[in-house]
Amino acid sequence: MLIDARQVDARSVVLADVCIVGAGAAGISMALELAEKGIEVALLEGGGVESDPVTQSLYGGENVGLAHEPPEESRCRYLGGSTNCWGGWCRPMDDGDFDVRPWVPNSGWPMTKADLTPYYRRAHPWVELSDIDYEIGHWAAKIARGKAKLLPVDGSGLCTIIDQFSPPTRFGAVYRSRLSHAPKLKLFLFANVTEILTNLSATQATGVRVATLNGNEFRVFAKAVALAAGGIENPRLLLASNAIAEAGLGNANDLVGRYYMDHPRIHSTRVAIADAEPYRALYDATLPRLLRGSGKNRLSFAAHLAPGADMQRQMRLPNSRTYLVARSGNDVSKTYFALKALRRAIRGRKQFGYPMSRVWRDLTRQAPVLLAHAPRTAIIMGEALLSPFLRRRNFYLETVIEPVPNPQSRVSLLDERDRLGVPKVQLDWRLTSLDKDHYFALNAIIVAALTTSGLVSPFDVLCQPDAWPSEIIGCWHHMGTTRMHRDPAQGVVDADCEVHGVRNLFIAGSSVFPTVGSDSPTLTLVALALRLSDRIATLFLSRDVATRS
Repeated sequence: MLIDARQVDARSVVLADVCIVGAGAAGISMALELAEKGIEVALLEGGGVESDPVTQSLYGGENVGLAHEPPEESRCRYLGGSTNCWGGWCRPMDDGDFDVRPWVPNSGWPMTKADLTPYYRRAHPWVELSDIDYEIGHWAAKIARGKAKLLPVDGSGLCTIIDQFSPPTRFGAVYRSRLSHAPKLKLFLFANVTEILTNLSATQATGVRVATLNGNEFRVFAKAVALAAGGIENPRLLLASNAIAEAGLGNANDLVGRYYMDHPRIHSTRVAIADAEPYRALYDATLPRLLRGSGKNRLSFAAHLAPGADMQRQMRLPNSRTYLVARSGNDVSKTYFALKALRRAIRGRKQFGYPMSRVWRDLTRQAPVLLAHAPRTAIIMGEALLSPFLRRRNFYLETVIEPVPNPQSRVSLLDERDRLGVPKVQLDWRLTSLDKDHYFALNAIIVAALTTSGLVSPFDVLCQPDAWPSEIIGCWHHMGTTRMHRDPAQGVVDADCEVHGVRNLFIAGSSVFPTVGSDSPTLTLVALALRLSDRIATLFLSRDVATRS
């Protein structure tokens, strides 16, 4: 059942077995799994079924760290959450990503890859994928049929890694019918959670307070509460729920909001590839899916280079992914992001009352980019219509490194509040000197391996040590801020994703990741959500949830 929270009687009390905050990939998959097992679920989504700028503005905050989109511009506050702006890249994390690695401080999960493998299998249908094998040999025949080739890095310690493409699955659209018809599920739209409710000692969650932008307020009481609102909103809600626990819920050890991670993305070296077409089909991240492969054998997957497990141990490196970016693709993206920034400023003037000085500031910042790249972009777009591979020889190597978990990188609260009275967030994304060392060591290895093959000719090193970290951008992957650890002194949630010290309060999503590998977090966060739904279902079906109250 879909319910408009703006129309709920303010005097009413909504009762449920489980209240889930956030209707993105984690929240929707959890809600349907639980409801279809006969458990009463209230699923709360802050937006509607489509995006609107006023609701989106509730994500507003400021960035004081590395260059990063403002918080309101890198998430989607409507049904389906950030799957609405997801590119569809899917891959499970690697075995070593779960390990304690002495060369990666604060690493190690309280589970192994094998523990999560059954849930990875279950996660694939949720993102509309049927193939669960990611070994390179499994894809060899399809690569050959698509007339693609692997980069020649044998013997270098590097390996080719496969990612699959989800359509991408827009969870709100794909699962809306199931959400509407699930008999034990109530989905409240425009239902913004402003506070997590607890008992008088803040040792057990009892529900949430809900507010809407039209001034309506009501409460949802539940036997269990699960936050699935993303890597920025999850810690925001915990910190803002401080009526009893002054530092916020789960924050007795000052860990909520710390260890914020995004995947750092760096253009490293400009290279020339004489016969690029068969390699570009696999490794060019800018290439549209419909142009990957050959004829009817289009490729529904992509590839990147990564250090193998042995190289990571021997060279004391984290995980990473390196791929090609067509030089033209970078020019297009610069123009695209400049136009997007101007559109935001103009829309903000109309919708949010931004001062004209802000619009003018953004115009003066973006005009040089548009002037510098627009002619080239026009040529590229016309060229792409004629032939996607026409005269395409020059590329950037782009690398995404697995960041070191850093407690100084964090999400915290500002004194300024949003329209519903919730403190806004301050985002302080930081990297460490180890991240810098890891990146430059890795880039040297990759350039040497590709040069030795004779296929690739490097001719321009882009990211220099003295420019670090000005050349870095993120991937909109918000992770780590409610990290998982068995020890309450080192994590916010335990191995079952339950908040330390607060019974029946659970957290789903990438905010619980202790380390983040180098791939898109979506498949892993869905797998963890399915694991958590099993944990919560076990509590209810065994009636253990009552004894914990």
